[in-house]
Amino acid sequence: MNVYKKFAYLYVKGRYSHFSEKMAEILPTILENFNVQPQRILDIACGEGTFAVEMAKRGFQVVGVDISKEMLKFAEEKAKNENVNVKFICRDMRSLDFDREFDLATCWFDSLNYLLTLEELEKAFAGVYKALKEEGLFIFDMNTKYGLAVGWSRYSCHIEQETEDIFEIHQVSYDFETNIATLRIIGFIRNGETWIRLDEEHKEKGYTLREIRDCLKRVGFKELACWGSIKDMSEPQPDTRRVFFVVQK
Repeated sequence: MNVYKKFAYLYVKGRYSHFSEKMAEILPTILENFNVQPQRILDIACGEGTFAVEMAKRGFQVVGVDISKEMLKFAEEKAKNENVNVKFICRDMRSLDFDREFDLATCWFDSLNYLLTLEELEKAFAGVYKALKEEGLFIFDMNTKYGLAVGWSRYSCHIEQETEDIFEIHQVSYDFETNIATLRIIGFIRNGETWIRLDEEHKEKGYTLREIRDCLKRVGFKELACWGSIKDMSEPQPDTRRVFFVVQK
């Protein structure tokens, strides 16, 4: 997963962090709904740290892990600016090595879709399972096949952001045989009188709910909820673009 390197700068300048902000606002209601009061949170694929920092500001002990060193630099800077203590670790979600340390684990913004095989997805789930204390919760979202094949493809080529110093274009394609969506990011960053170009290619795999559930069951998780809307806590529909799971060790 050789991504989120040069793109990290564009990420922090764009609207990407809004999703994490919304999850931080909604999470207390979810925890109340399941009558849990976690103290230690593991935020997997924490990116530039928005969710982790927001949770730390609310009094939680937070550890954030991400595969991108570049993203973690921004996360550490954000925590410092907000004057909160968050431990950030550069680590692949497929090789987590925590042991019963956390009450809650989260993984937001379809990060798990970057795992392109069921074997990789199961490895990630197994690492999360081991990291949680008994009865600990894991809350995450994933893009559905419909979301990738139809939702993304509706905007097959579009301008993601345009300012005086940044120009970012997204091009999307979908392979119906492999159920893999490819997002090509072309960015330009002003550097004085010139522009620096960057290119990154991101791939996401679409899984069925049954495939996700089978992986979760194999590692020992118990499903508590599956929603098409985390805000409304409603059931997924055939045209649901993103699903949210709440599972328990």
